[in-house]
Amino acid sequence: MKNDVISPEFDENGRPLRRIRSFVRRQGRLTKGQEHALENYWPVMGVEFSEDMLDFPALFGREAPVTLEIGFGMGASLVAMAKD
Repeated sequence: MKNDVISPEFDENGRPLRRIRSFVRRQGRLTKGQEHALENYWPVMGVEFSEDMLDFPALFGREAPVTLEIGFGMGASLVAMAKD
């Protein structure tokens, strides 16, 4: 089998590309604000893990389309979708 994929070492401006050095989970700590949010808002907004399928109408109290955003960004796209 032949590999025809060429990985460039420089971008279009001649700058060297950074290589991925590892695929490990990075350890981090919760900030005081994150800790406060989890303690105060989880009882109201959190959903406990279960191997059962979620019943979205029961969970949210209404029938509506459900959009699931997977990611750990700052939520800008989620806020934009919520406005629509």
